[in-house]
Amino acid sequence: MFESFLDQAARSVGCWSLEEKVGQLFILAFPGKDAEAARTLIERYNLGGCYLSQDNAATFAEARALTASLAAIAAQRRSAPPLLLGVDQEGAWSVLTPESTTGPGNLALGSADNTTLTAAMYQVFGVEMRSAGFNCVLGPCADVNLNCDSPIIDTRSFGEVPKRVSMHVAAAVAGAHAGGIVACAKHFPGHGDTAADSHREIPQVDKPLAALLREDLAPFQAAVAAGVELVMTSHIRYPQIDPLHPATLSAPILQGVLRGRLGFRGIVISDSMNMGAIRHNYAPVDAAILALQSGIDMIMLSEEHYDHDSGYLDKQLAMIAAVVAAVADGRIGRAELDRIVIRVVAFKLARLAGMALHQPYDEAAHRRTERLAAAAAVKVLADPAGNLPLAPARQLVVVQTSPPAAYAKLTNGRGIGPNQAVPAFEYFAAQLGAGLGSAWPQVYDHAAARAWLRGVRLLPDQLVLAVVENYPLPGEDFPQGEAAELLADLAQVFGRQLVVVSLRNGYAAAPPLAGHLCAFGSRECSARAAARACLEGRGEVEHIGEGGGRVALG
Repeated sequence: MFESFLDQAARSVGCWSLEEKVGQLFILAFPGKDAEAARTLIERYNLGGCYLSQDNAATFAEARALTASLAAIAAQRRSAPPLLLGVDQEGAWSVLTPESTTGPGNLALGSADNTTLTAAMYQVFGVEMRSAGFNCVLGPCADVNLNCDSPIIDTRSFGEVPKRVSMHVAAAVAGAHAGGIVACAKHFPGHGDTAADSHREIPQVDKPLAALLREDLAPFQAAVAAGVELVMTSHIRYPQIDPLHPATLSAPILQGVLRGRLGFRGIVISDSMNMGAIRHNYAPVDAAILALQSGIDMIMLSEEHYDHDSGYLDKQLAMIAAVVAAVADGRIGRAELDRIVIRVVAFKLARLAGMALHQPYDEAAHRRTERLAAAAAVKVLADPAGNLPLAPARQLVVVQTSPPAAYAKLTNGRGIGPNQAVPAFEYFAAQLGAGLGSAWPQVYDHAAARAWLRGVRLLPDQLVLAVVENYPLPGEDFPQGEAAELLADLAQVFGRQLVVVSLRNGYAAAPPLAGHLCAFGSRECSARAAARACLEGRGEVEHIGEGGGRVALG
């Protein structure tokens, strides 16, 4: 993939010390918004890259200042390639929120099922992230929602059908490339058939290789065919391929399947080695050494900032030093180390050097793409009583089924995840109210709805819209229990006079007799699109891009 740059990379690497070579294989994180926090990592160890989150920059202005400072520190080193600056800009997860254009998320793009639109959305990601100074989008997620109860993938996946997910993954990679940025398919070999979250434990997928190739691996094959430069591994155990280690630490999976069966020639990076799946089962140094021996090119220690206040940077430096020691005593061969470092530097020379950064972009055009994507995703999954679109004469009640405490982790303390401070419900209610004008609906939060239900009298012209939400949170769960109980109680009282509005996936069926409208996402654009669909039904057809496909508005 980067073969023409190997000789140039070898000349650069040839003059580096052992510490500088090892440092080039690490993608590390640091707390705060000041690049000085990473100076030692860059200057002494020739750091390979940084994982950056909302913690490091919450606005484009902050991101541009930070990335320019990081580049200036790196440029002081002779013959050093650019830093890889990667961010989780993938739709359902994002950075620079709310300034950046997140779109509705991958599951909504899969629902819209227009690959031209998916490519356009990822082109927006590429353009905006380069404008912020980042050079790598850690996406798309190539996971298939084979287990619809996955707590960590969910709306981050394009869907549950491998062939469709494969088409959208390929389109996302092409779109990111059109936006001028590096893409990374994750979480290899696939996190979508798990019931556990690798931020907490090692999940297991007990499938033979033939089934994996047909289902989980198909989108990764599509990403490789589309020219994706990076593949990120998962901390998941596949016992029928390797009974001992999760994928990140497995030579049979990384070398046998990824390199051998799929033919990937790019850069393999680990998911964060600070995640619970690794931290709870392996000593950090042992895991790092095993990862490099198994086929990892770059080790990421990123978002799990549990210990930023207790020597987090010192621990990262200690891990680099330990890998240096492992090379010095022969546990990692020097020739193998050189081969990995040269491949990494060749990739950087080919794809990162000279990338145009900090350029302006057309925000209005990006927001239009976002609006089209969100609208195209909305579907009426059930409407037995013909309640949609809303009739103007109905007495309308809108219920927020999630209690206030459920939203406490939306702006995750580690800087990753949705990072939206305002619940999707608020945008839905505001958009619906604006559309209804003087017929403003009665809006109840969870507690008020509970009190109202105790004395409610069912009226013939009454209609209840019950809004349900979910957010994929790293290492945590968005609480669902109280919302489910309230929804069940509403269904018992209102029956056919109830419509469930899902600002989340649509895998769970609505109660019997109730209607069900689904936006397949919890972003602001999805919530507003759902409200418009409630009011207007299906709209006219619009174009996306020059000569692009046609997108039906929901």
